[in-house]
Amino acid sequence: MPRQIDVDRLFDTTATVFAERGYQAATTLEIAKRSDVNEVTIFRRYGGKAALINAALAHVLSRSPFARLKAGDDVEADLRSVVHAYAETVRQYGGAVLTLLTEVPRHPELTEALSALEPNLSNAADVIAVHQERGRLAQGDPMRMLTALIAPLMVSGLWPRAGIAASADDPEAVVRAFLDGHRAE
Repeated sequence: MPRQIDVDRLFDTTATVFAERGYQAATTLEIAKRSDVNEVTIFRRYGGKAALINAALAHVLSRSPFARLKAGDDVEADLRSVVHAYAETVRQYGGAVLTLLTEVPRHPELTEALSALEPNLSNAADVIAVHQERGRLAQGDPMRMLTALIAPLMVSGLWPRAGIAASADDPEAVVRAFLDGHRAE
């Protein structure tokens, strides 16, 4: 009987290797070794590197904190949840997402993985939309408002990647600043 593989481990390893090496330098051999999976098994199951990366990113992002957000009754608590979920998702998978965004133009075979980002973003935008409907947040495109909420975290996360020492934004301060400009009147 064939040995069962730990798909979670395989997908987490795939996302890590992809983030570390980029598409060209990430190899199925390295992924297989680090996952304790036979490389032939990867090819039998996924057909190749692009399909494996697409499946891995779809899997890990569907389990990320950003994918599990739900609106409650407290707008400030919900926005803090969005900010914390974004920060935790970036901590876990941000390197893979950033790599994906830079690699897709050169490797269109990775476009399928981009679709894994959409549900996460839509989920977070839905939290904002709920509070707009309840009259707690100003009207406007929820996706643009989500971008305004997490943009300070996105930018502060880029500095260290560029080798620039910068302090991380305080999530509480980010939410307060967002509410100062976006609370419904």
